Amino acid sequence: MEMKENRDLLSENTLLEYWNKGGFCLCVEGTAEVSINERYHHVERGVLYVVSPLVQIYDVQPSSDYQVITMMDKLDVFYPVFHLICDISLPLRIREQPCLKLTEEEIRYVMKQKERIDKKRACCEQATLPKERVLLSLQVHLIEQELLLEIVNIYYSKHSHSVEVINKRDLTAYNFLLSLYAHYHQQRSVSFYATEANLSTGHFTTIVKEVTGRVPSDWIATITIINAKILLEKSDKSIKEIAAELNFPEQFTFRKYFKQYVGVPPTEYRTMKRNQKL
Repeated sequence: MEMKENRDLLSENTLLEYWNKGGFCLCVEGTAEVSINERYHHVERGVLYVVSPLVQIYDVQPSSDYQVITMMDKLDVFYPVFHLICDISLPLRIREQPCLKLTEEEIRYVMKQKERIDKKRACCEQATLPKERVLLSLQVHLIEQELLLEIVNIYYSKHSHSVEVINKRDLTAYNFLLSLYAHYHQQRSVSFYATEANLSTGHFTTIVKEVTGRVPSDWIATITIINAKILLEKSDKSIKEIAAELNFPEQFTFRKYFKQYVGVPPTEYRTMKRNQKL
């Protein structure tokens, strides 16, 4: 099974891509200080941290021998899991305590399941028939969902004393973040998400701020900018194409929006990042 050193995992700012992914990272060797939700957590062998719309990884400071196993896929693969547990406070508990220490037996289980995923994914890449690729891809997603559910189950068993039925306010905030990750590239209006929640914009904003510590407009801007940065760094698309992909009416509006939150226009940001790699 492939083991990635942290320096490879984090090359070219791949941490930014956690923002549109679900899954987990499991340390199998070495140590690291990982900034999750603006707090640093000490990570060593057996420590796993979940990646979800409620968990943002900003930075990793690894030891020279730090190695991790990662299972990461598009958020929509894991939406069934996220929705399944949305009626208990576990998602918000994971936001507050994102790290989980596994036993050696649990580590072996995760490694075995990751091997299954990697083998199925390799078969999918080698498949020549379209229907075969579809079936194999579905198998990969089902195994990923099963593994994440088991991680959630382990987390629940170790934190069941602090997990309660989620209240309506927490559920509103949780559903907003799930919806935001699905619609950020089309909807940047707080009123859109307030309407989804059947609430006035003011009441909706108050609830999200109280539960998450940030107002909805901050969340919307953050998610939009993070994904704009990914497109600027990872693709050769023009500024006009990126603006269109993020549903800005034209590139001038996108440039103004990006500079407002980043401090420099997108063209300058792209040049700066590319120069850093030279």
